[in-house]
Amino acid sequence: MDALWHMLNALALPFGVAAFSALGARLLWRSSAAACGLLSLLGWAYMPAVVAHAVAWAVVGAEGTMIGYAVMVSATALGLWCRLFGPFRPPQLAKT
Repeated sequence: MDALWHMLNALALPFGVAAFSALGARLLWRSSAAACGLLSLLGWAYMPAVVAHAVAWAVVGAEGTMIGYAVMVSATALGLWCRLFGPFRPPQLAKT
């Protein structure tokens, strides 16, 4: 049971970072984010955050390091950039 709570806790931090990032992206870039749903932005932010968190945890060997948090936030920003402005933006925004 302790292992389950530890894994859920490890997944909660990237979810929180992704949720706040997706909401911030919706507020800051309304025209670009209007073509994307909030759940879509959350998915594009959460997956890179989880991967970065796991990789940082594996490389550093400890959860909760500042370098791990920095990598997670950077990966979240990169995922949102790819969806809103990069190669995976919606087709209706690609022509601008």
